[in-house]
Amino acid sequence: MDLYRLIEELKKERNYLESPLELYKKVKRFEEACERALEEKGELPPGLVFQEFVKAFELKPEETEGLQELVGVLADDPTVEEEVLLEVLGKDALLGDVQLQEAKRVLFLLRKPFLLARRKRQRQVKQLDPAKCPVCDQYISLTLIDLDNRRHMVCTLCGHREEVTRIGCSYCLHKNPEKIKILVDEDEIRVELCELCKTYIKSFKDEVYRKYKDPNLIDILSLPLDV
Repeated sequence: MDLYRLIEELKKERNYLESPLELYKKVKRFEEACERALEEKGELPPGLVFQEFVKAFELKPEETEGLQELVGVLADDPTVEEEVLLEVLGKDALLGDVQLQEAKRVLFLLRKPFLLARRKRQRQVKQLDPAKCPVCDQYISLTLIDLDNRRHMVCTLCGHREEVTRIGCSYCLHKNPEKIKILVDEDEIRVELCELCKTYIKSFKDEVYRKYKDPNLIDILSLPLDV
C-alpha cells in the first residue's frame, strides 16, 4: 500500500486525526515535488519552491503576500531563527490576516526542502549538541529503535538520521533509566518522559516503521501522546 492510500485508510480508522492527516498529504506532495526538482536540477530554485507550495496548499493570490520574499530568505540560509524571520517579514502580518501560529507553521514547512538540500550536500556532520540535529539544529523529538536495539534520532525537519545514546535522556544526558517515565500507545509508539528535566522524546521500533513507512506519519499518529 502506498503512503497516500495508507493515509486515507488511517483517516477512516481514526477520524480524530482526519485534519492533521489531510494536511500531511499536502505537506508530502510539496516535499516530493521539491525532492524531484532537487534530483533533476541539483539545486532548489526559490521560485519553484514558492510555486509548488502555492500549488500543494491551493493558496489564493491574496494568501501569498510575503511568501516569495520568505522563500528567498530561506534559500540563502534555511537556519535563520524563526524570530528573526518573523521580524523581517512583519510577524503575524506575514501572510495578511493569518495568525502568528499559522505563520510559524508556514516557516517550518518552507524550511524543510532547503534543509533537505543541505543534508544531501553535507554528507559528514559533527555533533555539537546531542539534543539537536547536527544538520539543521532542530531539537530531537523522534527516535527509531532498530533490530539491533540501537537508537537513531530521526529529524522531523530535515530528515537526518544518526545513532544516539540508547539509554537515558537526550536533553539533560543522564543515564538513569529509573528517571524515565514511559507511556505507550496502541501502535507501540512510546513517549519517554524525563522526570529530571521534564522533557520528552518519542521512540518507535523498526516494525512500526516498516508498517507505516514514514517517520512524520508516525509522529502524527502519536499526537494523542503529546496531550
